[in-house]
Amino acid sequence: MTRDEYELDICTRSGAAVDVPFKPDAFIEEWKPRVAECHDNVDYWVKHHVGYTEVRGWIYLMGSEPGPVVYTAHSVVRGPDGELFDITPLYNNDERRGLFITHVGDDATFLAMRTGIFITLRCQGDCSAPPLDPMWALQQYVLEPDEAL
Repeated sequence: MTRDEYELDICTRSGAAVDVPFKPDAFIEEWKPRVAECHDNVDYWVKHHVGYTEVRGWIYLMGSEPGPVVYTAHSVVRGPDGELFDITPLYNNDERRGLFITHVGDDATFLAMRTGIFITLRCQGDCSAPPLDPMWALQQYVLEPDEAL
């Protein structure tokens, strides 16, 4: 599979992207997940939790500018119940997390597609699924009592 074919597959499935909840208490003794180290975090978690598996994929990078939808390589955990959760903290955990698209294929293909300058991919042009609306994150935003409109 070429990089262009892979990107088209991800972009075509963008309509099936899911919101993966963050698990803030994902600590193991002295170890805790590190910001921007999702793949290592998930690998460590799964190694220490029987019945849990790593799920590779792509997460929507939140942006305020209109234009192509950009995803970055990301890993989350699937629990024994089949539910996905994210253990990797953000610099600001109050920020809305992007939607996640699962990688379909083996780890070798995922690694090849996320290596070097290919850590991100852009969805634009002739995709069969409509691109995600960058404003989706604001749809569930609730004003704080002391915030003005």
